[in-house]
Amino acid sequence: MNFLYCLDENYNTQAIMSLYSLNKVINESINIFIAHNNAGSMQKQISQFNLEKLNLNYLNIANDLELPNLKNEHVTEATYYRIFALNQLEENLDHIIYIDSDIIFNKEPLTSFNNLKLKLLKSDFVISANTIGRYQSGNKELDEYFDYLEMDDKYFNAGVIIYDLNKYKEKKIGDQIKTHLINFKKDAKYWDQDILNAFFNGKYLELPETLNNNVVTENENIDMAEQLEKITMHFAGRTKPWHVEGLKYPVGCYFQKIYRETFGKDIFISPYDKRRHLKEIKNFLKKSNSYCVENPISFVIKSIFLLFKL
Repeated sequence: MNFLYCLDENYNTQAIMSLYSLNKVINESINIFIAHNNAGSMQKQISQFNLEKLNLNYLNIANDLELPNLKNEHVTEATYYRIFALNQLEENLDHIIYIDSDIIFNKEPLTSFNNLKLKLLKSDFVISANTIGRYQSGNKELDEYFDYLEMDDKYFNAGVIIYDLNKYKEKKIGDQIKTHLINFKKDAKYWDQDILNAFFNGKYLELPETLNNNVVTENENIDMAEQLEKITMHFAGRTKPWHVEGLKYPVGCYFQKIYRETFGKDIFISPYDKRRHLKEIKNFLKKSNSYCVENPISFVIKSIFLLFKL
C-alpha cells in the first residue's frame, strides 16, 4: 500500500511520531512518500529511527503560487503541498493514501484501508474522505459557509484521503485543482481543505470515522479510552497538544506521552504565534498545577526560549 505525507520542517516531529506509530502497528511493508520543501532535514531526523516496515521515498516540493490564508496561522504552505505532490508520484501507482502529519495510529489500519481502496477503485469516485458537515442540516452558520463556498452537498475533513490515481490522472484532476486554486478568490478559512471541498462538492466515497478520528484538544471531558479504541487519532482544533495550553487537557497529555515514547525526551512545545505563546506562558504561571508538567521551572525556561524563535 502507498501513503503520502506532505510537510515542511515545522511538522517534522509530528510526522515522525505518526510514522513511528504506523510502523509499530502494521505487519507488512508499505510505501511512504514524503513531500517536503527541505527533504534533507526530514531524512536527517528520521535516520535515528528503525522504521523497518516503511519504504521511505522523498519528493522535493517547490511552490511559486500565492496561497490563501497563511498569515499568523498554525499551518504553513505545506498544507497545500498535496495539490502539487500527487503529480510527482510514480506512474505505476494505482492509489495513494494521504495522511496528515498530526495523526497517530492506535491500531492496525491496513485491512480497513485496503478494503476501502478496493471499493474506491471499483466506484465512479476519485477520492474517499470522511464527512464532517452537511448542507441544510439545521446549522445556519454551516449553511452560510456552504453558500459562501458555492457548495450544496457535504463537506469532508482532509486529514485522510484515499485517491484513485488512475482516475485522477485520466481526468487530469491535478491540473483542474491547480487551476481551481489559482482562480479561488475567496478566503479559505480551512486552507486546502476548503479548496478540495469546493472542487469535489460532495462527490466522494465515504471514509469511516475511525480512519480519520478527529479529537479536539480543548475537550476536558473526552474519554481517552474510547478514542484509543479507534484506529487513528487526528489532533484537530486551533489549540494543538504541542502548544503550552494543550498540556491542560487529556489529549495534550496523551500526545506528550507518545512523544516521550518516540523520542525519549520530556516535552515537545512548538508555538506558531508569539503573542499567543506569551499569553499561554502567563496562564501557565498562574495555575501550573493544572498542566501535565513534572518540572514547571524547566518547562517555563524552555517556553520562554521559544519566544525568541518566533
